[in-house]
Amino acid sequence: MNLLTKTPLAGLALGALYLALSPRVAVPVYKPVLFRPDRYPNGEYHLESLSGIKREDVFFPSTNGKTLHGWFFETPGADKTILFSHGNGGNLATRTGLVGALLETGASVFIYDYQGYGRSEGSPNVKRICQDGLSAYRFLTKEVGIDFRDIINYGESLGSGVASYLAMNVPTAALVLQSGFCSLARIGKEHVPLLHVYPDWLFPQPELNNLATVRGKHQPLLIIHGMNDETVPFAHGQELFAEASEPKRFAVLPNAGHINMYDVDRQLYINAVKEFLNSLRAAAITV
Repeated sequence: MNLLTKTPLAGLALGALYLALSPRVAVPVYKPVLFRPDRYPNGEYHLESLSGIKREDVFFPSTNGKTLHGWFFETPGADKTILFSHGNGGNLATRTGLVGALLETGASVFIYDYQGYGRSEGSPNVKRICQDGLSAYRFLTKEVGIDFRDIINYGESLGSGVASYLAMNVPTAALVLQSGFCSLARIGKEHVPLLHVYPDWLFPQPELNNLATVRGKHQPLLIIHGMNDETVPFAHGQELFAEASEPKRFAVLPNAGHINMYDVDRQLYINAVKEFLNSLRAAAITV
């Protein structure tokens, strides 16, 4: 076999290896980086209430037949319910600080676990967590009976991508992106420089492109980002806000990191969400 024959074969082999190691194909390679679930009983499952609001355990089906678990904190007299899609680590029982702070805004909160997290059955991937978000939305609207105009679609970190997916597929009162990235592909490349060799279309689908979502027509938008965020740098929040179409707001938390705003910038965080909810009520009155 001469060199001319070997070269095309070598090229084909390299091309096949390139595709085989891409984030979209080599799912088992990248899954431990993207998803870091804690299973039950890891977390503060012993808590019966937060901020004086009793916890209700709920179970509901995912689109692929798995049973998902959530906590519903129904605040008496609340006119808004926050649908909380959390980040890639832990589970709902490791988000008690954030949920407690959100309850202080006067809203109800429904936080759920993706497949493979906490007490939810199954195993996560990008498509499934997006479908799990839709399942949680349908539970709130169909089973609990909450009007979509009273649902605040809230995403934290990786959950910001889920929230953006929901924003493109179902109606809600508003969209909140906390510690959100511009896109999954971009933040992946920033954390793993070798991924720069792959175009965005070779990343998992749906693409979780928050930037594309906020550039288009969207519900009233609140972006929340800590200036000391080392996981999703503050520059992502800045770009999301700069590129987003109206209506939009930006809550900058000067001391917060990735998810600790409920602690270090607690009152600023609570006030930002409260003011956003009040702006939604004022807008509804003027319509």
